Amino acid sequence: MGQTKDQQSLYRRLPHGPNGMGRDEVARNQRSRLYGAMIEAVARNGYQRTTVAHVIGLAGVSRRAFYELFENKEDCFLGTYDIVVAQHRRRVLRAWLSDRGWTNRLHASCAALLEGIARAPKGPRLVLVEALGIGPRARERMQLAGLVFERVVATAVSLAPKDAAFPQLTSRTIVAGVRHLVFVRLLEGRHRELASLSDEVLDWVEAYKTPADMRLRTLTLASPAHLPPAPAAFLTGEDKRARVLGSVVHLTLDEGYASLTDPQIAEFAGVSTEAFHRQFASKEECFLAVLDEFVAETLDSVRPAMEQADCWEQAVCRAIDAFVMHLVAHQALLRIAFIDLFEVGPAMVGRMTLSVAGFTAMLTASGPEPMRGRMVAEEAVTGALWGIISSLVANNRLSRLPVLVDHLAFTVLAPYVGARAAVEAIAAAGRAGPSDA
Repeated sequence: MGQTKDQQSLYRRLPHGPNGMGRDEVARNQRSRLYGAMIEAVARNGYQRTTVAHVIGLAGVSRRAFYELFENKEDCFLGTYDIVVAQHRRRVLRAWLSDRGWTNRLHASCAALLEGIARAPKGPRLVLVEALGIGPRARERMQLAGLVFERVVATAVSLAPKDAAFPQLTSRTIVAGVRHLVFVRLLEGRHRELASLSDEVLDWVEAYKTPADMRLRTLTLASPAHLPPAPAAFLTGEDKRARVLGSVVHLTLDEGYASLTDPQIAEFAGVSTEAFHRQFASKEECFLAVLDEFVAETLDSVRPAMEQADCWEQAVCRAIDAFVMHLVAHQALLRIAFIDLFEVGPAMVGRMTLSVAGFTAMLTASGPEPMRGRMVAEEAVTGALWGIISSLVANNRLSRLPVLVDHLAFTVLAPYVGARAAVEAIAAAGRAGPSDA
């Protein structure tokens, strides 16, 4: 029988017997081929349907050799993930060093990254899309990859000319915003667009340069104000649906999502498994319903603050204040939305930023057209807000979120009204002012 497309080797097998290569060199060669084969296998099949047989068939490597190098499929996948991240980091740094002048270097680095992904999207898709559905280890890798690129951007920002000052969180803002832009296009098969987005992305980044005489005040509260936890309204009802939703929240926080079963959720809620299935087809559907309810309740808490504002800039400042206060008062549900969601599997991929996307859309719906990065501003701001909040949640530092309200407001406002007007609007809202320095 002939080989199927998924079984055809990408590489020639090494010849048996003496081949002039030492043992370590053979292992490096095989490992490299397995990384390439993992990228190709996942591109063809998706991570969940990819098997070790797919990978070794494409790599031209024996099963024995595979297990000498990797514990299992996930171990090989994560090794491949690290290689892809390292390759793109090197590409950005090479582009930076290949040019002169800060602005030219920034443009060269951004173009190298986006054009490289547009030309060869399979590796980046493995990192940004396929990795999301495989659990906690992939979430940890995503955090580490973000830190890698934040350090690169932080170095670039530190070398900026004196008239190109950037506020705190700029590195995280930029990395999280660009990551989201790339993620959306890879997810939707629109990766070719990235090749033409360098100027738009750089224009969005330029929005965060602050005037020399204006700075966001750095708030350094040693002990941020304690906000007592508040019950989510959608979990306080006495009906079966509310009890089931409360059950999946409680059990996920206590025992982790992965180990839960439908009968276990039903028993904790005090209903039969059949009654549970009349409400939800599976624990996955129930978990995602919790996310939907939390997002809807959060947005409802923000609307009154926006409606009482005198102008759009003030509405943004007040909305972010209300948004942050609601999140901090519901820290358990934030863990559901930003951490436990990664255990749901492939169904979470298109919902990763749901907890923030609706908020951004609400803010921008009544606002002006962006002044900077017009084509990408809303998406990039969504990614930036999600990245900042998720980092605090993952590192158990959510109590610090109120300290960053000014910076979150600036993240939203600057691309739409300009940096100076954004700082002035925040000052008018009573949160920031001209630098004393």
